[in-house]
Amino acid sequence: MTPKILFILQSIEEASATLPNEKIITILSIALITMISLLTLNLYRVNQLKEEIKTL
Repeated sequence: MTPKILFILQSIEEASATLPNEKIITILSIALITMISLLTLNLYRVNQLKEEIKTL
């Protein structure tokens, strides 16, 4: 695993010890929605670039 992922996992572990479960679920839900949104935008942009390449 990369250091960034390990840092994120460590932060989640520390947060789970101090925060109630509802707040952790909310934070993780927001993070998941953000990641999915960014992935969708990147995939859309890749498809646009493919179409542009086809027209060249």
